Amino acid sequence: MYDRKRFRLAVVDNDPLTVTMLTLLIRRNLPEVDVTWACRRGRDAVARCLSADSRPDVLLVDMSLEGMSGVEVCRRIRAATADVVLIGVTSFSLEHYAADALAAGAQCVMDKARVADICDAAVALVNGRALRTQYVSELTAVQSHALLAKHDETDADDDAAARLAAAAAVASLTDREREVMRLCAQGRSSREIGELLGVGESSVKTYVMRAARKLGARNRTQAVAEWLMLQD
Repeated sequence: MYDRKRFRLAVVDNDPLTVTMLTLLIRRNLPEVDVTWACRRGRDAVARCLSADSRPDVLLVDMSLEGMSGVEVCRRIRAATADVVLIGVTSFSLEHYAADALAAGAQCVMDKARVADICDAAVALVNGRALRTQYVSELTAVQSHALLAKHDETDADDDAAARLAAAAAVASLTDREREVMRLCAQGRSSREIGELLGVGESSVKTYVMRAARKLGARNRTQAVAEWLMLQD
């Protein structure tokens, strides 16, 4: 039935009965394939696929997982590796999940009840053959991996740049501006802050205005919100 006679297959599905039935039917349809593990949580599936010791050749991913979605499971695995065939499965509308799942690196999305078709797809994909099914990716696993890995790298660069900009904004505040923002964050009025610091109310408003400008805020409320976020 298949060229590469032995390969490893795993399942992630949040319904224990479905996991049992899928495993039983797959073993019946593909007797020479090792169903190496099955789990119910997306995070567990991602961790196992990213470990060389437990990585399967094929993973069946339930689209309607609780917690981490099936789409996110596909995205995280495919961004990290091209070495796992990802087949999205669902008992709900294929059209509802297909676009997002394929964009996240799944190679196809199939009806969970059509186990024989899922087995045929797994065999074809693991042996590098094209699929004849409705919802199939136009990209290879390698192409999809390269695209998603680059996207994650760009996001990481953007996050790093944002953290540097935030640190620079805080560093640009004078000691007095920091003290004023700290007191503003406590909900104190300009008059109260002035009395505590021994300066006039107008001076406090000037400090707030300068701090807001450095923090990229348009008013006192936004400045306080930015200040609080940058303290985390």
